[in-house]
Amino acid sequence: MSAKHILPLLLSMSWLGAGSAWADSQPVGKLIELHSCEVYAGGCVVSSESPQESRYMLQVWDLTGGSWQGVDLTGLKAAVLESSSGNLADAGANPESAVVYLPSDASATQRSALMAWLKSRDGKLAVASIQTRVTPISLASTGTAVQVKVGEFATLKTASLGECKDRSCGEDLWYAPAIKTSRFTVAVNEDSRVAEPLLQLNWSDSGRRSVFVAHFGDSDRNLFVKSSDWCGLAGQLF
Repeated sequence: MSAKHILPLLLSMSWLGAGSAWADSQPVGKLIELHSCEVYAGGCVVSSESPQESRYMLQVWDLTGGSWQGVDLTGLKAAVLESSSGNLADAGANPESAVVYLPSDASATQRSALMAWLKSRDGKLAVASIQTRVTPISLASTGTAVQVKVGEFATLKTASLGECKDRSCGEDLWYAPAIKTSRFTVAVNEDSRVAEPLLQLNWSDSGRRSVFVAHFGDSDRNLFVKSSDWCGLAGQLF
């Protein structure tokens, strides 16, 4: 190859390298998804709850790495509260109204990128009437428990599902997280309280297997893992 052909080739390769350096790295992290119905139950329970008791869903995202639109999202958290007249645990269900909670410790640029990423993750948000709030969001895990707080609007405490002693009515996994994850398990809702005036919603619950605990971003396998396998020797949901 002649010198006059080598230089353009090297320049082209350098531009490709620069482009890849600026490319977004897929956000990764943890997801807590609370439903107003049981997601691990017997068929009789599932039938009795759908759709009237399955109309609400709260997702809390904890991004441990990655970027979107060239903006680093590492360490940020977000939450999405959805309402529908249908069963939001069903794969084909669409929210009718939603409130997106963006973190108060993020910059305006980060919040804009975070909102864009949430919409890209869940195309169903495009059909919903969306309102937003900026508020502190926290997510912490201790042993096999997870605690979530979304400003003054939502709190959640979960515990590991553990071994089911009573498997009456064919108890099993009936649903999966609304968004594809890497792997997920089911946790018990020990106590949850949601009060959102924007949706005219007051929703509290406890003692039901209505929570998905998941990792996302490193694959889209959506692999269900039993809580005993998830916790492992370390005894950690996360």
